[in-house]
Amino acid sequence: MKLTELLIYPEITIQCHDNPDPDALACGFALYTYFQEKGKKVRLVYSGRQRIRKSNLLLMIDRLQIPVQYMEPDAGKQNGLLITVDCCYGEGNVTKLIADRIAVIDHHPNETKEKLAEINPMLGSCSTLVWKMLLEAGFVLSERKDVNTALYYGLLTDTGNFAELHHPLDRDMMDSLNYEKSLISLFCNSNISIEDMVIAGKAMINYRYYPEKRCCLIEAEACDPNLLGLISDLALQVDKFEVCIVYNEQSDGYKLSVRSCVREIRANELAAFLTEAVGNGGGHADKAGGFIFRKRLEETAPGSSMSEYFDRKINLYYGLCRVIDVRSYVPELTGMEEYEKNILKLGYVNPTDFLPTGSKVLVRTLEGDIELTLDGSFYIMVGLAGEVYPIRISEFEKSYERSDEPYSPVLEYMPTIRSYADGFVYDLSKYAKTCISLGKNHILARPVTEILKIFTLWDSEKYYLGMPGDYLACRKENPQDIYIVNKDIFHKTYHKL
Repeated sequence: MKLTELLIYPEITIQCHDNPDPDALACGFALYTYFQEKGKKVRLVYSGRQRIRKSNLLLMIDRLQIPVQYMEPDAGKQNGLLITVDCCYGEGNVTKLIADRIAVIDHHPNETKEKLAEINPMLGSCSTLVWKMLLEAGFVLSERKDVNTALYYGLLTDTGNFAELHHPLDRDMMDSLNYEKSLISLFCNSNISIEDMVIAGKAMINYRYYPEKRCCLIEAEACDPNLLGLISDLALQVDKFEVCIVYNEQSDGYKLSVRSCVREIRANELAAFLTEAVGNGGGHADKAGGFIFRKRLEETAPGSSMSEYFDRKINLYYGLCRVIDVRSYVPELTGMEEYEKNILKLGYVNPTDFLPTGSKVLVRTLEGDIELTLDGSFYIMVGLAGEVYPIRISEFEKSYERSDEPYSPVLEYMPTIRSYADGFVYDLSKYAKTCISLGKNHILARPVTEILKIFTLWDSEKYYLGMPGDYLACRKENPQDIYIVNKDIFHKTYHKL
């Protein structure tokens, strides 16, 4: 669904979910501004049993002059189009208002039956989704600093102070918005009440500790989701804890916050493991979070309490994990079979074509961010699914034939390079050229049967994750060059000899 499709409606009501949070208010405000500038008769509303009372929300509404109105639950029929934002029409967290036509814009997984809908559960905030839709509609965001500030705060709060960024689009929006820094600071410093402080104290007293894993599990009472991050940050300062998981019950499931201070455990991947098949999780290596949907949990683990579920998942995760640092690893070639790369069209980028040697850059991909220093010795490969990996030019020359044809596959997200020197972002779709594999690239590989964490020759601080079903691989001529190939990509890329 495009915002331009909705311009046929002269009258539009935008509805946040009940007890709106900053993300819902930001989305509603941004859409209100867009439709108002298009000359529509538009209102921004919320309903439910309670009016907004939190100090940070009241400050946000006042300082940004957000024209949100409270609507009684028994309000009559709404004329024209009703758009629900950060929620799905008919769900339990939003009062069901009656309207001629319904549209849904949301980043939570749902099975809406509305024909007018834009849903992306991979994003960390609904603000990101609205930002993307505004850009596609040609809305000039740079001219509205109030909208920029609202969207930034929406993402900030919905991702636990950016600890739980799920998608590169979240990071793109965070980097691009021209927001009012002083207002963000004001909102953030008005976010915790005395009641929240008491909840945090009680939660930290009742912790569960896994001494062999140096992992702590804490359950908190019902509270603002941002408080979970505060509790986990405090808990991680305890000298016995290297990993901390804090969770509490929400209206439709369980919110969790994950922290790690060791390189062998990435918080974002632990969050994804804990929520696999029952929700979603992600974020940064040290700070992450997620959500478990009650319905999915009941289907996947019927009869389990949350403490039992977390206990089983934590023990399973640590029991399956194995860490390999290639700098001290003696390659185990037993059970590995030889494969040859298929003749494929892939993409490659020589970053020193547009950036000087010595530049420090951040490569942004769907799988995460990679930091590199350009020394002129390697290219950046772009794979079939947009996966990115560096390759020495000497290795590239042996395995690929260059082409001047642009490499422009249809991907969910095309990787970018951001220069640390000036912050400029280079879209790799403008620089990627096609290369054709010569079929001379031979590797040794075997399926992964455990959770593998590989610290490669390229990076001694960030590991590459291999899950059961993925492939552990190394170059035949250099068994020390070990890496992981995703199971969905492996058989498209290699064939057994």
